[in-house]
Amino acid sequence: MANPKIGENITVCGYTFTWTKDHLSREEIEPFRQQYDILGAAALEKIQAIRQESEMKSTDVYEILREHHKSDPVLAKFWDEVHTVPKWVDWDQLARGQTFFYRYAIANIVGFALQGFMAENSAAPGVVEVLVRTGGFSTRMLLGRLLETFQWLIQVTQSAASIKPGGEGHIATVRVRLLHSSVRHRVLQLCQRRPDYFDTQTYGIPVNTLDSIHSISTFCCNPMWLQLPTFGSIPLDKGQIADYIAVFRYLGYLLGTPTSYFETVEKAKCTMESFLVHEVRTTETSRTVAYNFLECVTNLPQPFSVSSGFVAAGSRWINGDALCDELELERPGLIYRLSFVGFVVFATVLAWLQRIVPALDPYVVNFFRTKLYTGIVQRKSRTRFDFKYVPQMGRKTGKEAHAAKGQGSNKIMDIGLAEMVFLGILGGSVLGAVGAVVGLFKYTPNLLSLGRAA
Repeated sequence: MANPKIGENITVCGYTFTWTKDHLSREEIEPFRQQYDILGAAALEKIQAIRQESEMKSTDVYEILREHHKSDPVLAKFWDEVHTVPKWVDWDQLARGQTFFYRYAIANIVGFALQGFMAENSAAPGVVEVLVRTGGFSTRMLLGRLLETFQWLIQVTQSAASIKPGGEGHIATVRVRLLHSSVRHRVLQLCQRRPDYFDTQTYGIPVNTLDSIHSISTFCCNPMWLQLPTFGSIPLDKGQIADYIAVFRYLGYLLGTPTSYFETVEKAKCTMESFLVHEVRTTETSRTVAYNFLECVTNLPQPFSVSSGFVAAGSRWINGDALCDELELERPGLIYRLSFVGFVVFATVLAWLQRIVPALDPYVVNFFRTKLYTGIVQRKSRTRFDFKYVPQMGRKTGKEAHAAKGQGSNKIMDIGLAEMVFLGILGGSVLGAVGAVVGLFKYTPNLLSLGRAA
């Protein structure tokens, strides 16, 4: 898409905003497509050389980094960078930002899945073209790949201590940075053997700086303006937004990503909107990833499984019909749309109860913080972010039916347990509203009579 004119109203994925001089032009961001984390790449090269020369049994790149950073200048520079805390970091602010994720955990998780992944990730051509070459987005591997992303997200939002140098989230982020370098190195190696393996002219260097800025924006900005507002009047304020963006500005620093685009709420919002204009466009690969995602989540065991109709209803609610039509998502029936409305009611009412009843908020935050950490970070198959989804010549993920499709399904009329609960919530809300209206009409004449008598 060409650069919009200043003052022009833009609508992308159902989101409307006005283009200003503070937004990023295509000419400003395009050079980032051919740039990447040079220090991270150099550190990985040194780690690989040390592993080969010493014939180390350990394949853990972080262990090698920790053991050898004092004796190698490149590793020392990398180690010093990720262990130096920028002056602008305020740990109290980051702790508040981490709490934000759990305060609205249900809405944040659904928003990330249906907007961050289904829309933004699958419709960012450079990102998705790398992902389908790793094999991690086949229906057999996709659940594990999504759990790994959530594992990292939970590790870096667990506490301020977790992202301080040496903390669990800090180490996980350094591992992810080295993993990105591994993927880039492997894809470029394959391009040397066969130049048409990956189109670096169109998509840029794999895992490039542009993709990194876009990813950080997706994590910290999309919940504020593209996800949570679509769930109703969830009570957000500028302080909460600033705190959450600050968390990912620091994480972006650890990942070797330019942080100036997230210095303020206003800059971050303009960055998000600029990438919506310049980077979000669907391709055949986008449709492949969306299809495999649906196959994955609709074949999860109960009570986690949901129907394709519910996913489509949620995606259309958040992202709008135009994008979902491009991704070839179905047009869901009324029952699925009502079920998602029930989810929206639940998420909104819970958020407001936390605001109105202050004692409830820390309970909800602690509940989700504890349960998500136990269920995802402490699961048996937890990852160390090793380089296991290795791009191979001739391997590219296509549309795949789930291996267990149709086997052992406990769904009733293709409606998952969670969907039935949300339908019940919606029904209860409607009955409650009707009861309130009836009561109002019933008692209003009496109240008026008392008023006149007085």
